[in-house]
Amino acid sequence: MGEIATSSLGSLSSVDMNTPAELRDYLDVGTPVKSRDSPPRPAPPPTKPRSKLPRPIRFLSLPKAATGSDKKAASEPKGQIKKSQDQARLQPLSNPEQALTKTFKLLHSASDDWEKKIEGLTSLRVMAQNHMDILMPKLHDICLAIINEVKNLRSAVSCAAMATLGDMYVHLQRAMDSEVEGTARVLLHKASEANTFIRQGANCALGHMVQSCTPTRVMNALLVGGLSHRNAAVRSCTAQYLERLAEVMGMARLLSGKKDLTDRFLIAVSKLAVDPAQEVSRHHGRNILRNVATKMWDKFAQGKSENP
Repeated sequence: MGEIATSSLGSLSSVDMNTPAELRDYLDVGTPVKSRDSPPRPAPPPTKPRSKLPRPIRFLSLPKAATGSDKKAASEPKGQIKKSQDQARLQPLSNPEQALTKTFKLLHSASDDWEKKIEGLTSLRVMAQNHMDILMPKLHDICLAIINEVKNLRSAVSCAAMATLGDMYVHLQRAMDSEVEGTARVLLHKASEANTFIRQGANCALGHMVQSCTPTRVMNALLVGGLSHRNAAVRSCTAQYLERLAEVMGMARLLSGKKDLTDRFLIAVSKLAVDPAQEVSRHHGRNILRNVATKMWDKFAQGKSENP
């Protein structure tokens, strides 16, 4: 019996059926060895039984037909929509005289206090829309202050100043004729900048100027401010708004020969048509010259038919 126990203890890997039961219990013989490193795996979550019902059929939804207001909103540029929303929020002031005095103080504040400058420009937009008679006695001083803010290096202030000029063109209209030359010069310069928001603000204000002010004053301002400018982008912008001005006035009026209007217009268009910068001559100058030639040919053909 002792020999059997000794042989069993010498080789633990083999199990001898003659080993006493007490020694078997001590060696845990016959039980599986469990790994201490790997944790037990969690049981997988129960899966939901699949429904035997047929899947619903999905139909592609057709786009809703656009209404008249939707088409109008889609055709308008985003800047124009935003501008109309801004104008809707410009409510009349209870004391516009006091507001004008405060506005001058805000515009003459420190250059780094841009929030006060925007507040003053917004006040001017309110007065241009609702209190035009308050602006008229000091219109020149107001325009000088706005021009100074158009030149502001902070783009937010410059854009607000150009939006103010646009509102003044729209609401004061021909009352702005005396200020067209000075304001157009700074707007043409801003329209040539690389900043997209500055360029859009300048183009928007110039468009309002062409549509609202006296055409002869506008043409003079464009020719003085941009026809001979060194920057090709300024000359291109001048040609663009001369073309738009020709559409507003009509070729019949431009070629009527009154007050040297025809001579100045044709000389300017001829100069733009041979401009060395292609963006000036190709896109706008030659287009205006083509329209002029077409109108003159129609007039000549009509005269020949009346007098065969």
